[in-house]
Amino acid sequence: MESSYIIGSIIVATLATYATRIIPFLLFRTREPSPLIKYIELNMPLMIMVILVFYALKDVKWEMYPYGLAEIIGVCVAILLHVKFKNALLSIFIATLTYMVLIQNVF
Repeated sequence: MESSYIIGSIIVATLATYATRIIPFLLFRTREPSPLIKYIELNMPLMIMVILVFYALKDVKWEMYPYGLAEIIGVCVAILLHVKFKNALLSIFIATLTYMVLIQNVF
């Protein structure tokens, strides 16, 4: 009896998720996107990266060793990669990898 409720809940959640993903495509497939949507689409990777940088730096202890060096190096790697390749996913992944290597092995 209890497993049928769980299965039913999973099915309902799956259908609701699928519906929320497919409805915008069905409703707006014949319309040209608005200038605001085009602007957001163009600038979303940069906006996400800015949010990630602020989130990553919010708890850094700047007055204690290693004075945020791993974080600063990670941010610089992300900036350099994004300027060079214009690929947010690559920038985020490599910068995160660099940061993780630094905090595990160096600092």
